[in-house]
Amino acid sequence: MTTHTTNPVLTTSYTLCPPKATTPPQALTPTVSHSFPVAVSSENRSDAREYYSALRKSIAAAREKLGEELTAWRDAVGNSESGKEKLVKAAHVEDDEGDEGDEGDDV
Repeated sequence: MTTHTTNPVLTTSYTLCPPKATTPPQALTPTVSHSFPVAVSSENRSDAREYYSALRKSIAAAREKLGEELTAWRDAVGNSESGKEKLVKAAHVEDDEGDEGDEGDDV
């Protein structure tokens, strides 16, 4: 009887919800899944040191790939999100200014 074992794989995925006006970066979609094989030989599969060394390499590859993609998305979104922050801060400042005038009325 032949035993078939699969090689371990690190899988990452994300789903982004960019603003509607965002033009997607070239060759990227908002929903992505990647698989990174944990390259450990069948002879060394039971050796924890070899396994974790291979796992670290897979994690590094995943981090690099996701970093590149998410940076491209950040650049594509651009300043559209920062404009929203300015509006919220301005509204908060206006509310605070209106409250200051009310404080003197209680005296």
